[in-house]
Amino acid sequence: MGDYTILVVDDEISVLNAIYRIFRKEKYNILGCDHPLDALKLLKEQFCHLIISDYRMPDMDGVTFLREATAIMPDAIRMILSGYADSSTIISAINDGGIYKYIAKPWEDDILKSEVRYALERYELQNINKKLLIDLNRQNEELKRSNLLLTEKIEEIKVNVVRTVEMLSYLSREKCTGIPTNVDGLNTISQEVGKKLGLGDTDLKDLYIATRLHDVGNIGIDSNILKKNGPLTPDEWIQIQKHPVIGASIISFLNGFDAVSTIVMYHHEHFDGTGYPDGLKANEIPIGSRIVQLVDVYDSLTCSRPYRPAMTGEEVNEVLEKGRGTKFDPYLLDIFLWVIERYHES
Repeated sequence: MGDYTILVVDDEISVLNAIYRIFRKEKYNILGCDHPLDALKLLKEQFCHLIISDYRMPDMDGVTFLREATAIMPDAIRMILSGYADSSTIISAINDGGIYKYIAKPWEDDILKSEVRYALERYELQNINKKLLIDLNRQNEELKRSNLLLTEKIEEIKVNVVRTVEMLSYLSREKCTGIPTNVDGLNTISQEVGKKLGLGDTDLKDLYIATRLHDVGNIGIDSNILKKNGPLTPDEWIQIQKHPVIGASIISFLNGFDAVSTIVMYHHEHFDGTGYPDGLKANEIPIGSRIVQLVDVYDSLTCSRPYRPAMTGEEVNEVLEKGRGTKFDPYLLDIFLWVIERYHES
């Protein structure tokens, strides 16, 4: 093994000499003290890897000495070497003195050599673990700093995304007259419906953005069609039906907005499968799309359009009820009607 310093404390000089003799061929720096108080003074000046102490000594027993030594040299391995082998003494040495080994006198030289070697190996392992713990703590601190910077960056990205959402929402409203200015009200309604359904925070955030952007695809539709004051031709209706796909494609360019893109894609599907673009039905339609569909219809009915004035609350309810089970999810419609009733009350 490498160079190690071993302190041996025993009030019998013959024991100290025997220790010197046993380890004279080893690469150990052996320090001997015949009094525990002198040993404590020495420990304040000399680093030791291993401390071996007798149990019965004048002024201070071995367990007390090793406990005092721990305060000075906490990393050193500690051993008791004594002819007083009472079991209660051994237990006290282990519990109170933090003793690694208790070796009885007289000892066998080979066994003592082995125990010293094992003790020093334990020191090395203990030292490695300590260094690993220090490195781990340092890495954890670095990780905390990195996470803080990442959190700040994510918040910055979120702000930019919200700004992008607001810009796209504004452009889609400007593209078609009659799109309501009370976007916040529609978001309030969709969020309340989502909460009543038990949606989690992530789903509610996706629903929030999808509600604002559900008609962003109108950017790709001819304004004359959107503003037409009269029935649409079959070709014009085909063009109108493209806007969910266009909207989903636009949103797909935003990283992390896959769920929002899906909601927008299918917000014109009908519960009975007669909607567009893919003819999904019932639970095949994402729950977010079913919510946005109701919000979109409610929005359309309550706002003036080039081809008709805004409907009254009674007329709106009548139209929504006619779509129960065909256009709209019946269970979701009940929740939606409950939410808008309380929204108007507030």
